[in-house]
Amino acid sequence: MKSKLALLSLYLFLPAIMIAQSTSNKQPTAKEQFSSLEVTTGYSMVLGDYGSSVEGSDKAGYAGNGWLAQLTFDWIGKHHFGLAIQYTFQQNPYKEEAKTVSPDEVHDSSYFLGPGKWSNNYLMIGPVFLTTIKKLQIDAKILVGVILASGRTFTTTNPSSKENNSNTATGLAYQLSAGVGYALSKNFILKVNLSYLGGYPSKKKQYGAQLIGYEQYKDPVSGIVILKPVYSAPAEYNIKKVVSALNPGIGLIYKF
Repeated sequence: MKSKLALLSLYLFLPAIMIAQSTSNKQPTAKEQFSSLEVTTGYSMVLGDYGSSVEGSDKAGYAGNGWLAQLTFDWIGKHHFGLAIQYTFQQNPYKEEAKTVSPDEVHDSSYFLGPGKWSNNYLMIGPVFLTTIKKLQIDAKILVGVILASGRTFTTTNPSSKENNSNTATGLAYQLSAGVGYALSKNFILKVNLSYLGGYPSKKKQYGAQLIGYEQYKDPVSGIVILKPVYSAPAEYNIKKVVSALNPGIGLIYKF
């Protein structure tokens, strides 16, 4: 897995590095500091376990291709490097197969994953490299943060009430991205980019012993019949999934 991520990182950042090196003798070192706001939307193509439909697999996500939108604030320093803060929303519908598959921790034979969708929220921060060649702007980012994932994937059944409870999973998230923009004016830039977005959402849910009723108990000595409380057994669920998607997109940057 690490080797695949390393190759993907090289693929994403190599164009920006090669172009920056080839023009290093022609362009003076940037001295201007600036900030920008970037709005991007794109297509979310599922990869690996996220799109797996293997029944019985703990990691299978049954996710289909979807879309994402993100808002990014970039601060760029004097030497092409800066800091990016980004919010991303990603949505992937469940595949057709999910209509006959129950979530991992649901004990209701009539409750299925589909129809439905993954809804993922990301908040990430990390370094950004940006260089300008005439009207072209080239950037690369490495971001890390948190994912909040919701959907029927993380539903659990309360053993006492038999109710199905929806949950939100959290975990580590990261994104590798590279993009090329064209300056429409001094302040506005039209951009295309490619990113790899990943996350490890998990949800641990505990249910304690709860009173579910009473049963009659006859004392063998006295013969007296009493009502004895009956409690459900405690239960603990631990759901772990992997989110992985390649996202081509287009966006607009406001530079200030």
